[in-house]
Amino acid sequence: MYRYHNEEKVTALPNDQIFVFGSNLAGNHYRGAAKTALENFGAMQGVGRGWSGQSFAIPTKNEHDQAMPLHQIQHYIDDFKIYTRNHAKLTYFVTGVGCGSTGFHLQDIAPLFKGISENVILPSRFKQFLEQ
Repeated sequence: MYRYHNEEKVTALPNDQIFVFGSNLAGNHYRGAAKTALENFGAMQGVGRGWSGQSFAIPTKNEHDQAMPLHQIQHYIDDFKIYTRNHAKLTYFVTGVGCGSTGFHLQDIAPLFKGISENVILPSRFKQFLEQ
């Protein structure tokens, strides 16, 4: 069973919730959800992957700010799935990873999250692609 949020922009979450956003491997967080993570959730410049502060970066672009192939993004999402299982006391608030400036479509990204832990809250737009 998946959980969803209404996708309103957030600037604060409870301490036990982690803001999950799409990033580039260089860790340049200058727009979209990455900028929100930097400004509000402790993401650090130069950290383009994994946990930082109250945030978790999933790379969707390489260090040159170019979109990665979906199979590479799948690898990082699979790592995130493992992380959420190993840190089950936390809740993860996932943004539209890869669907903003990276330019992927929902139908490309959402299915990559199939099988995610119940402690993950996904964007409501993902629902139609996860519960078919």
